[in-house]
Amino acid sequence: MQSREDTANKVLQDTDAVLIPSSNDGRIISGQGIISLEFLEQASEIDTLIVPISGGGMISGVALAAKAINPAIRILAAEPMGANNAFQSKSNGRITKLSEVNTIADGLRAFLGDLTWPIVRDLVDDVIIVDDKEIIQAMKLCYEILKIAVEPSGAIGLATVLSDGFRKNPFYSECNHIGIVLSGGNVDLGVLWNSFDK
Repeated sequence: MQSREDTANKVLQDTDAVLIPSSNDGRIISGQGIISLEFLEQASEIDTLIVPISGGGMISGVALAAKAINPAIRILAAEPMGANNAFQSKSNGRITKLSEVNTIADGLRAFLGDLTWPIVRDLVDDVIIVDDKEIIQAMKLCYEILKIAVEPSGAIGLATVLSDGFRKNPFYSECNHIGIVLSGGNVDLGVLWNSFDK
């Protein structure tokens, strides 16, 4: 993350460009709300949305739009065990940054920001964490059954629904019509094939 920020700052200085953060920005949050609109226009019976969480931009937009349409809808965040800052933040009641992250879901290594945290705190009903093996299995199912290439960060929602932590928790027993965000196809195939062998 530090390397990314340093590189971005250098580009900004060299080009007078304007940086739009990948998650902690009102424009990003607003744009991500379209995901909820598309889900609920196509399947209005959805009672639960499961969304990957990292910096919180996507889930913030999804939560704001979905809860505006249907205040009773559940918004569940899917987070990798090795980068579970959102889970810890919700547990601690404040933004909690990790000193180290370690997950195959490299798109989910960012931290919540000052704009996304209050939305996640107030509108995300729960954060469910899964391990990398569960994420890899969900990717495999996406390839084998859905015939789509989904990166680890995008497959985490499916991993969450298939996890024991979700299926055996009575809190989720009323989740009957679930929408799962599967996003991103940036897959390093060498890493992917090696992970399937584990």
